This record gives sequence, C-alpha cells and structure tokens, in this order.
Amino acid sequence: IHHLGRHAVACFLTRGDLWQSWEVGAEFFEGELLDADYALNNFNWLWLSCSGFFYQYFRCYSPVAFQKKNDPNGNYVRKWV
Repeated sequence: IHHLGRHAVACFLTRGDLWQSWEVGAEFFEGELLDADYALNNFNWLWLSCSGFFYQYFRCYSPVAFQKKNDPNGNYVRKWV
C-alpha cells in the first residue's frame, strides 16, 4: 500500500469522525503489511494521529483537506475505508 494510502487510513481512523485509537490501526497494519517495521509503523501511526510527544499540529494532516488534495473524487475512501 502506498504511503499516502496509509496516511489516508490513519487520518480517517484516528481523526476523521471515527476517533479510534492509533493503536488499533497500528496493530492491524502490523499484521497485514509485508514491509511492516514495528518501530516505524507505531511511530507513524502515533504521529499521524497527532498524539505523539513531539507533534506540531501544522504538520498533522487534516482528514478532509488531505483527501481533497490527494483523492478529490473520494475513490479510495469509497473503496477501502
């Protein structure tokens, strides 16, 4: 899965009306990804959920703005999310 796909899933799961813990997404991806790396996977989910110790809100993706820019027709979300 492309890294922007991972970002889209993380944005919707953690901040896009679903408000699930980043740990749920990290655990699922850890079991499904062929290239999973425990440290990178967990840090990325923590960062994308804006709940890390070192976070800058202006660097966190907005679930709405991110999708409008990268998937303006909502094809990815309709199919996978």
